[in-house]
Amino acid sequence: MKLSAPLVALAFGALLTACASGPAKRVHPPTASIQQLSVRPDGSWQLDVRIQNFSTLPMHYSGLKATLDVAGTEVGEVDFNPNVDIIANGAEVVPLTLKASAKLPTSGDFAYTLKGHIETSEPKGSFPFERSSRLSPVPGIADTYR
Repeated sequence: MKLSAPLVALAFGALLTACASGPAKRVHPPTASIQQLSVRPDGSWQLDVRIQNFSTLPMHYSGLKATLDVAGTEVGEVDFNPNVDIIANGAEVVPLTLKASAKLPTSGDFAYTLKGHIETSEPKGSFPFERSSRLSPVPGIADTYR
């Protein structure tokens, strides 16, 4: 019986050591999409850009530069510094204003593509992304699309 107590203690110690490092930290490419687009009275667009962190660790997002195409037409460059920390597997919505070079389609929903790079400073990285989706008019709210 005296021999089994040290073996149990050794096995328990080995088990604790194996768990000490915690879960693996993996960096996966983030993405960005438009959560909402509103046309302002001056003709500029208010974009609510959703940045999604698919990594297993929190990251600091320091830059986003992308081309925005609406209904197959390039309408402008999105270039801003979100300066936001996003938790692991989380997302944040960051507002920005865009001076668009074209008008939105006059009826119904429309397709858009956001294509460019997302920069992180913690950990340091540059991630290409491309996101295509559709925006539809918000019922009861003029010039607003989700």
